[in-house]
This record gives sequence, C-alpha cells and structure tokens, in this order.
Amino acid sequence: MSQSLLLSQGKLEAFLACRRRFYLRSLRRLPWPAAPLGDESEEALARGQQFHRVMERHFLGLGIAPEEIDDGRVQHWQRQFQASGPAIPDGQLLPEHRLTVPVGRHLLLGRFDLLVVGEADGRAFAHIFDWKTGKARREADLRQNWQTRLYLALLAEGGGALRAQGGNGRSLSPDRVSITYWYAAEPDTPRTIRYTSAWHAQNWADIQAIVAQIDAALSQDNWPLTDDWDECRRCAYQVYCGRQTAGHDPLTATEEEESDELTDLSLEPQTP
Repeated sequence: MSQSLLLSQGKLEAFLACRRRFYLRSLRRLPWPAAPLGDESEEALARGQQFHRVMERHFLGLGIAPEEIDDGRVQHWQRQFQASGPAIPDGQLLPEHRLTVPVGRHLLLGRFDLLVVGEADGRAFAHIFDWKTGKARREADLRQNWQTRLYLALLAEGGGALRAQGGNGRSLSPDRVSITYWYAAEPDTPRTIRYTSAWHAQNWADIQAIVAQIDAALSQDNWPLTDDWDECRRCAYQVYCGRQTAGHDPLTATEEEESDELTDLSLEPQTP
C-alpha cells in the first residue's frame, strides 16, 4: 500500500495506541458503528466548539457581545477570558491557522487556535495559544502530550515561512517557539511551555521514527490489534475487531479529533 498521508496529532496518537484503529479510521475511513458519545459529552463538545468560534471572531477583529451568545456557559468563558486571559505578544495574529510540514512522503498537520508570529529583540518568534474548555491538566502532563510535541516541532521546522516579511528558509529557532494553554476552568493560571533546541532534536527524531513505523505498516499492509484491552474499552471500533467483551468506558472526543475529520475531507493528499 503506497499512500501519502496527512498526519495530525490524533492520527499519531491512534497509531501508537492501536494500529488497527489507525487503519480503520484513517485509511479505511469506516464510520463509527454506533453513536460514540453520550448526550453529556456531545453537549460539552458542542459548547467547546462554540467557544472556539467566539475566540476566532475575537482575534479576527469581528467581535461578539456576550448577549449574542446563546449558551450561558460560553458567555461566562468569554467574560473570563476578557478579564484574565493570557498576555498576547505583539505580532501577526493568525486565528484557526493550519500549518503542514513534510516528513518523508507525508505531511504533518497542526491546527492552532491562535498563532502569533513576529519579531522581538531582533529575532523571529512564534507563539501558539490553545483554548481548553475541559478539565485542566498539569504542565508536566502537557509537555508529554502529542499536541504539544507536534505543534512545537511543526513551528520549529516550518514556522519561518509564516513571517509576514518572509523568513530565512522554513525553519525557526526552537528556542523562539512556545505554546500557552488557557483553561476556562482555571483562567488565571495559563500553562506556557517553551521549546528548546535540545528538546526539538529528540522530539523530531521521535516523530520521524513514528512516521517510519507508519511507512513500514503501509508497505506490509499490517495493522495488528493492540494488546492493551483498556484501549478497546475506549474505542467505538471494537465491534469491527470482535472485542466487545472488553466492555465500554465512557467515550469522549476532543475538538482536535473533530477538526481532524473535517480536515481529512479537504486536505488529505491523494495518491492514484
């Protein structure tokens, strides 16, 4: 099987969790065999997506008054952000911005809630802001998260091309790349993670190694099931794999996973 893929955070995580899940979702594109989310999770996801749309309008300069928002929780989050949102550095504001960077014959994809690119002290920088409406996570956990690792790596490898005045090649010094997570649940304590050259060297090598594993699986057309049945309990594809006896944990989806699905429809490279 020879394909050029668009590899997002969600796809990397799916491949590492269960290669069969990656195959069914990203290559076969099979539909969920049953509605994967309960009413409460569906409502939380829809509310989070609405908040992201509000934030996009805000940073596009379009603005939206709280009374124009029909969800009281989203109104509250917007007021919290206006009162205690993170400091935004001076630079070019790019809300809901996508960036792709080649790795081998594939493309890595990041979708940033807000990306700020600019220059400070005579040096180019890029800063990602990510809005979270779910449970707040520790900075130590966020540093290991694939969203953090992939997004920082993408900017180090391709962020130089985003500068309004044109950059020196595609790359950007990792020491000038950072990401801030703003949690509506803890609006006064954003988590900012700064990248480094040493971290990028190891992180990029890890990403390349995963892509090499995906290439090997594609060439062999080999998509084994995970040995970790805990993953099966969190997977709506278990019926395709005969693992219904694993039982069910509450299924959830993130805004990133939802945007993966939309992106696949419009940006997935096609191979004859």
